[in-house]
Amino acid sequence: MLEAVIFDMDGVIMDSEPIHYETEFEILKRFGVTDYPFSEHAKYVGMRTRDLWAGHIEKYRLDASWKELTIEGDDAYINGLKEKDFDPIEGLIGLLDRIKTSGTKMIVASSASRENIKLVLDKFAITQYFEGYVSSQDVEKTKPNPDIFLLAAKTLGVDPKHCVVIEDAKHGVQAAISAGMKCIGYRNLNSGNQDLTKAHVIIDSHNNIDLKLLEKLTIDKTLI
Repeated sequence: MLEAVIFDMDGVIMDSEPIHYETEFEILKRFGVTDYPFSEHAKYVGMRTRDLWAGHIEKYRLDASWKELTIEGDDAYINGLKEKDFDPIEGLIGLLDRIKTSGTKMIVASSASRENIKLVLDKFAITQYFEGYVSSQDVEKTKPNPDIFLLAAKTLGVDPKHCVVIEDAKHGVQAAISAGMKCIGYRNLNSGNQDLTKAHVIIDSHNNIDLKLLEKLTIDKTLI
């Protein structure tokens, strides 16, 4: 039985990864890093910003702490969101309308900060679709650990096995599976070459998600 749909944000609600990559590269250039392929950024899609910077500090031997680079990176990214004009991912609003009509609960569970999530939902004027949101700041362990999705289910008062997660990243798919939830892998080319093979269903457009598919995922015993 379908009780809730949980949305990741970056790469599912908005095409954010190109902005993330751009702001990260600008910071890295300051440290003399001139070779930063998108594939390096893609390794951290779905994870916390602090994990990304900790990895970059080790790989590029940056003379800085992950904490200061996380703050700088988040500030630069949020400024980019405020300044740039962009729309939600194609088909998202129609999908939200279809789910809302059914009365199914919806919530956002993202590795982004609470400020970041609120900014995006307000920018797209879609806050009213969701019961709320949870972020990496609300849990001790983030994706690929299941904690954030389990907290989302707890926040809604629903059983994890009755939830469907929509994710665009390998780490997010793993987190959903580990939470005992069904997962739709959304193949977003701007999120890099993500391995979504563990997802129960893989789609390349939100227009391919309907209530029949969502309900089937939570009742089909063969999808384990």
